Amino acid sequence: MSSPPHTGARMRARYLHVDGAGAILALLHEPPAEHARAKAVLFCPPFGWEELCSYRRRRDWAQALANDGYATLRLDLPGTGDSAGSPFDDGSPLAWRDSICAAADWLRTTTGAHAVTGVGIGLGGLLLCDAIGAGAGIDELVLWATPGRGASFVRELRAFGRLEAAGAITTGKIAHARQEEIAAIAGGFVLTRATMAALEGLDATAIDFPTGRPRRVLMFERDGIPVDEPLREHLLGGGAEVVVRPGNGYSEMIAPPHEGHPPHEVIEATRSWLGGDGTAAAAGRDESGPNLAFVRSVCESDSLELAHGNAVVRESEMRIAQPFGQLFGVLAQPVDIPVAPVSAILLNAGAHRHIGQARMWVDAARRWAAAGVPTLRVDLEGIGDSDGDGARFTDSGELYDARLVEQARSVLDALDARGFGPRYIAAGLCSGAYWSFHMALRDPRTSAAVMINPQAIFWDRSLHTARMLRRSSKLKVLRGEVKLARLWSLAAGLPGLTLERARARVRSRAGGSELDRALDTLRADGKRVHFLFSGCEPLREELEAQGWPDSATARWPNVSFGVIPGDDHILRPLPAQQFVHDALDRALEVELALAAIPPGRGDDRSKAEDTAADPHAGGAAQVVRIISTEQGA
Repeated sequence: MSSPPHTGARMRARYLHVDGAGAILALLHEPPAEHARAKAVLFCPPFGWEELCSYRRRRDWAQALANDGYATLRLDLPGTGDSAGSPFDDGSPLAWRDSICAAADWLRTTTGAHAVTGVGIGLGGLLLCDAIGAGAGIDELVLWATPGRGASFVRELRAFGRLEAAGAITTGKIAHARQEEIAAIAGGFVLTRATMAALEGLDATAIDFPTGRPRRVLMFERDGIPVDEPLREHLLGGGAEVVVRPGNGYSEMIAPPHEGHPPHEVIEATRSWLGGDGTAAAAGRDESGPNLAFVRSVCESDSLELAHGNAVVRESEMRIAQPFGQLFGVLAQPVDIPVAPVSAILLNAGAHRHIGQARMWVDAARRWAAAGVPTLRVDLEGIGDSDGDGARFTDSGELYDARLVEQARSVLDALDARGFGPRYIAAGLCSGAYWSFHMALRDPRTSAAVMINPQAIFWDRSLHTARMLRRSSKLKVLRGEVKLARLWSLAAGLPGLTLERARARVRSRAGGSELDRALDTLRADGKRVHFLFSGCEPLREELEAQGWPDSATARWPNVSFGVIPGDDHILRPLPAQQFVHDALDRALEVELALAAIPPGRGDDRSKAEDTAADPHAGGAAQVVRIISTEQGA
């Protein structure tokens, strides 16, 4: 058993500019100097949906290792997360390999470590092997659910994408401008044909590893699924000391962020294995420093500048102090054009981190910053890279805690202090939509809210039960769509809550007087609210039962109501993503137009507001678009 961890590790963000690979965001967890060990750890993430869901748990893992004395680096690969680039960039796997090589050398140089251990999950483990074959200064490996060949990963990803597509209901037609380049879409994440072909060519079982690297390897099974045996044999044949351990907890780690848990057994096994190397300070020492056969020009900075259209955008981390610690966000702002009098805040989609579903918030923030609009994508308490207890969100009701709305409002204070604003547009998906609405309702600076698939406008813990009871007709029970036992357990969980009472509560919360009063207030304050719903959203059904959208838009001209293609709540289908991007741009264009209208020009304001209410309105030229869409019946 390893020794108890030390506390006090801190996280700092650096942008690493890698020659030939672009710039990546790297997050370094640093132990207190007096407890630092001679070994550092480099995390290489899985791909796509698994990366998105496991993010907070990997942060917990990295923090645990840092608290134990190991400087630990997490990175976003080029074209992913907060790093520069796009999934459509040429040569992505090569850029991924080069960025891993450079990050390993930077980590060794920065921390003074004598050895670097790479932790790779899924595709990340295969990429670490590829990087070692190319000369990366990585001495040890921890591999979990790592395929030995890229072809295996590609087959699994294709199968996942086909299964997902088969279960999706789509309406309308929106063609991506680069549709012909797309080979697969899984979990909303795109792989191009070129990237897919390059991944299929990766084969860790054929790599001629440098002598002594990797020296030790810890391989974890995947919830009872054995490790890749050809990869294990190849590593043994190369002289590595290979240990295999059970890898329980993988499914929980990649479950949706509000449902899963950190892989405690695997974390503890990793700590024990790292600390059990008695030769770490001797045999693990690399006196030559970084591998001189692989030299990449790497410079670091606290910000990233990237070209976007005809403009330059600067991104940097932003921390906002809170009683419990700090919120973490990434601020995108224009560099070479005037700053607009409107700024934007993009909020978490439930417990997903600030990049948004399928990186949508990164795309939107850079696009808007290139139009002059400073845009912050931010994690609230316990989400992504912000401090706080993320385990609380296993109770989804915690996402509707009023304190989170107040945290979002405090973010506006921090932006005000930097000279941004004075008007803000807030957007979010699911609970992020809830926070956006209440920011507009409570904060005079928030002039518009874009609500994408909100589950609730006013939260009540009986809401879920009421919806289950409403939807669970006798026919559905007979068909097996809803288990009778589930209905009994739900009803028993709320003593005294009859079916009619549940229905009445939904009506009063969704379409009743409370919402009416709120929208009256927003109308009087001249604020706009944009509802965007996929099919089968329960709140959409409840609002339509009250006569929406016709009755609402007649009474509240400041309200718009759009229908997203398909029925996916978290916008995995590409047409849904593109529709939402277009709707976000229209909402921003209205705020920019209104901000430019002098007081007293009522007719001009009315025309701008009409654009917000028209789902087919064209966009203003001031927003630089990266997505072309065609809409049809």
